[in-house]
Amino acid sequence: MSEGQQEALRKLLATAQDWRIVLHAARGHRVAALCYPQLLAAGGCAAPPEILEGFRRQAIATAARNLRLASRLAEVISNAERAGIELVPYKGPVLAEMAYGNLGLREFVDLDFIVPQRQLAETAKVLGELGYRSATPALVEEGSPIPGEYVFLADEGDFQIEVHTEFTLRHFPVPPDLESLMCTLRPVSLAGRPVFTFSREDTLTLLAVHGSKDFWAQLLWICDIVALVREAGFDWDRALAQAGRMRCRRMVNVALLLAGDMLDAPIPASMKRRAEADAVAGEHARWVAERLFAPRPIAPWGQVRYRMRMVEGFWPGMRYATRLATTPGADDWNRVRLPGRLRFAYSLIRPLRLFRGQNS
Repeated sequence: MSEGQQEALRKLLATAQDWRIVLHAARGHRVAALCYPQLLAAGGCAAPPEILEGFRRQAIATAARNLRLASRLAEVISNAERAGIELVPYKGPVLAEMAYGNLGLREFVDLDFIVPQRQLAETAKVLGELGYRSATPALVEEGSPIPGEYVFLADEGDFQIEVHTEFTLRHFPVPPDLESLMCTLRPVSLAGRPVFTFSREDTLTLLAVHGSKDFWAQLLWICDIVALVREAGFDWDRALAQAGRMRCRRMVNVALLLAGDMLDAPIPASMKRRAEADAVAGEHARWVAERLFAPRPIAPWGQVRYRMRMVEGFWPGMRYATRLATTPGADDWNRVRLPGRLRFAYSLIRPLRLFRGQNS
């Protein structure tokens, strides 16, 4: 943080009236570990001692948990490599190292991996040998319905592994080309060994889609965008070209506008002008910023409209929103059990369930 930024932060902190709300919001948005060193840099006396202690405890707990999960991730990757599986971690520990350069700064809940669908059964076998139990074992079988993700439960019970394939990543307007993404993997150091993950440029699109999927409900996700793009060597042209190939330019535009306007991300002027030229992206970035700290339920039709407008073009957006509203997932199968010959009915049940306000 520069001297000017520290001074601006000190002035901002001086205006805080109820530090309990600040700590509560930081925990809720999973940025307490990120906030703690900034509070110290700005002069920790700005916050009451008990509040600063709350941030310190959260930072220590986050670092300890992250180290444990990073070790678990490295173990999974080692076993997958020996089995010849192209298992790529993303978000979680690798994002903490790649974007923040510090495993302890970014809080995460689960471990996420992407693997080609053809290697899913082998991946499930490796995870089973390591003690992870599939939450939906029948869905791992070839020819089974595709859920939103394949969940594997850890013995500890405080985290889970989520495995994605090109087919479970349904919030991409088109199935991502994993072969292309895996051609530009880059190493990060994790638990004392190099672990390969997606490049910064490809990760920008992955994070933009993830944020869009969940309506950018957490400040942490916007912080991730800032941390990801601030590296001097970030290849903006390549990042935007990749987003274009995956038809995710508007989602990326929203991500950049949020990061630039809310957190002063170092986005080149030419890139910001491109994002600002997308009026729909600007409208949605303002909508996200307004509800970030005062969330309220989104009506079913509001969700459909949001999905539709996240893809450029009326008909492409309509197809995207319709596909998401009618493609069943694990929640649909768990709520209603239908025999195989009636499986087509899930596509009719899902929109009814969504419009009753039961998840998105």
